[in-house]
Amino acid sequence: MFQKGNNYGSKSKRGKSKFNTELKEYLGDVSNNIIKEIDIKELSNYERIQFLRTILPYLMPKKKEVSQENEFVEQPLFDVQIIDTTETKERLDRFEKYAKENNVKLKDF
Repeated sequence: MFQKGNNYGSKSKRGKSKFNTELKEYLGDVSNNIIKEIDIKELSNYERIQFLRTILPYLMPKKKEVSQENEFVEQPLFDVQIIDTTETKERLDRFEKYAKENNVKLKDF
C-alpha cells in the first residue's frame, strides 16, 4: 500500500559513483597508449588471435535475437460472389437499381 513519504522508486542508497569523469578520461588515455605501444608484428599468430578475440567485442555490436512471430496475413481486398442462376442475377440488378435511386451504399448493409 502506498504511504506518504516512502522511498519506493527512488535511486539506490549507494550514492554517487566514485569514479568521476577525470579518472575515466585518464584510464581511457592510459589504455589507448598501452594499445598503441603493442607492436603487432612481433606477436605470434596465437597472440594475434587472442588480441583480436579480446578487442572485437568492443568494436562489433552484439547480435540480438530477432523474433519471427510477425507472420504476414494477406487480407482480401474484395469478396467474389458467384452468380449461378438468372434469378440471383435479376435480384442483384434490382438491388443495384434501388441503391442508385435511393443513394444507398453497399457498405451500409
